Amino acid sequence: MGGFQRGPGPVRGLFPRSGCPYNPLFKMKDASSNSVKIATVLLSAIAAGLAGLLLYQSQTHQALPGCDGGSACDTVLSSKWSLWFGIPVSLLALANYTAMFAAAISHDPKDKKPQLSITLTLAVSAFATLAAAAWFVSVQVIAIGAMCKYCMGTHAVGVAAAVLCLVTVTPRIELKQLMSATAAAMVLVGVMIVGQVMGEAPAGPDALITFADDTPLPEPGLQAPAAYGPLGVDPLAVDPLPPKINAPLPDPTPVQPTLEPTPTTPPPTAGPRIVKLNGGRMEIDTTAVPIIGDPHAPIILAVLYDYRCSHCRDTRKMLEKTKSRHGNKLAILCLPTPLSSKCNRLIRQYNPNNRYSCDLAKVSLAFWKVDPDQWAEFDKLMYSSEDHHSPARSQIAAGKMVKDKDLTKELRGEWVDEQIKQDVLYYAAAAKSSGNSMLPILISTHGIMNGTPKHPLDIDDLINGKRR
Repeated sequence: MGGFQRGPGPVRGLFPRSGCPYNPLFKMKDASSNSVKIATVLLSAIAAGLAGLLLYQSQTHQALPGCDGGSACDTVLSSKWSLWFGIPVSLLALANYTAMFAAAISHDPKDKKPQLSITLTLAVSAFATLAAAAWFVSVQVIAIGAMCKYCMGTHAVGVAAAVLCLVTVTPRIELKQLMSATAAAMVLVGVMIVGQVMGEAPAGPDALITFADDTPLPEPGLQAPAAYGPLGVDPLAVDPLPPKINAPLPDPTPVQPTLEPTPTTPPPTAGPRIVKLNGGRMEIDTTAVPIIGDPHAPIILAVLYDYRCSHCRDTRKMLEKTKSRHGNKLAILCLPTPLSSKCNRLIRQYNPNNRYSCDLAKVSLAFWKVDPDQWAEFDKLMYSSEDHHSPARSQIAAGKMVKDKDLTKELRGEWVDEQIKQDVLYYAAAAKSSGNSMLPILISTHGIMNGTPKHPLDIDDLINGKRR
């Protein structure tokens, strides 16, 4: 009559001597063969390579192929779940798969008494991989609502390697040791989960340069006030406060107002034209920056915006209506102002939504340098669809309208970066002047409006210096 073996022994001692296999799942004739070892080594190496790629991405903030801003994989990689107490989880994955790889290489399938440290490392790494994969897949499906193909690929390869590890070590390890390995793996994954739940969204690659009260921002020449000290507001937020000069309209269809011309020095000619905005505190050459309309139009309105800002897109639609109403009398200066610490030193912290704002602004400015006449159409395209809110896709769209080599030349040149720095100075000046750093910011001769207007005609009031 069959019975259980007593005393210490491998896991197969759990099963009757009557011939029932010790574990139907792992009973493989060649479980310790060289082929299983080779497969384990290769899969763990691939998993480690994918984890290293994700770690590289987290440190350089460069988009992986097919993982541009706004994509599902970008959403996952820029979420709080990509970190463990501020450390990229890809680093933890790399350490795990590296340990698995090293143990798999060191394991000798022909050794009847393998080193305990090797078998335990394989077991702990395998169970940790399986538990972590289950956790991260659940997080992507439930908490984030998006799936990262690089992450899922890493999990798939890692799970396959983990199964082979268990196939290798289970017949050669005692039950007590196997249970200890399982417990250790669960503790490690549990600590990781706690760190993720308690963690915050990833920090950006740069920090805000905090200016002392007596330290003015750099002198920008004609294009900004002389000195305006530090910002006393947070320029990160995208959601705008109600525009400062707005109020509910008493009549939904008021009479269209007459716009006042913008002061200009010298009078409009075929050459450069310097206009004064915000009560003369801001001067800018209308022929030297992107503009919708005639640089010598009687009325000039400037707008600071971020292509990743939804409220900026809403305002852009209102500006189109305003421009349509007034035709050639109105021109709109367009000053891309990325809310990203990568190129805007006034940003105090990182917002995943704006991680590619700098790149989008650069593509737009480079396009303007190549073909100013088509720029307004391209700018509208940039706003029209989420598909163009990634650097790669926006550059592809630009390449269909202008020559790629010309666009690349401008992207590599100095002007684009210098113009963004200049637009940041405009942003600082406007935020200091209005006490509000929310985008978009509209600047007319008479003043500043922060946020999305409640009505398109509020823009006319801004131009004329009126308050409703």
